[in-house]
Amino acid sequence: MYASNMRKRLLGASVVVMVAWSLASCDTAARSAAAPVPEAEQVVSAALKQLYMAASTAPPQSPAQQKVILQMAEKASNGKELLLVMRAAVGVFPAGTGSQERSAENQVRSIVTAKMMELGTLDQLIEYAMQYSVNPESARPFVQRMFQLGSETSGPRVWYRIRVAASRLKVGDLERQAQTRGDQLAGR
Repeated sequence: MYASNMRKRLLGASVVVMVAWSLASCDTAARSAAAPVPEAEQVVSAALKQLYMAASTAPPQSPAQQKVILQMAEKASNGKELLLVMRAAVGVFPAGTGSQERSAENQVRSIVTAKMMELGTLDQLIEYAMQYSVNPESARPFVQRMFQLGSETSGPRVWYRIRVAASRLKVGDLERQAQTRGDQLAGR
């Protein structure tokens, strides 16, 4: 009887420990999603540098070059690398080409946009929004991520930059909210 009660208690305790560990790991994941690695601590990996060199030596606008850009997008693991992917992709997917090239370009853009929302700093998100196009279905979540990252910022200039990015992405209500927040912080 005593051994049976001890087993039940140990089983119950192990379940509590597993649940606590699970919750702690979720909290860690939530914190890492909320605060990306600061840009100063982001590095471009050797593997991504090699792919960048491969893209630059491939025949311009060729399927081989496009494939390397797609590989770069898949391997990129921080905002600095993601911006490098987009810089490397400029001119690789020519305008007015067939649906296969368009599909590859959309795939690269989709991968980079999703990763940028997860891994990019506020400045990197703003830079991305100002230089590259974001699919309309991703524009609102993209600007909402800027709001999330900017929520701890007390400078009105940051909110005015978010407003400009929201305007470029055609998310009018968030553009107005960023303007209002900037004005409040500026004391207007």
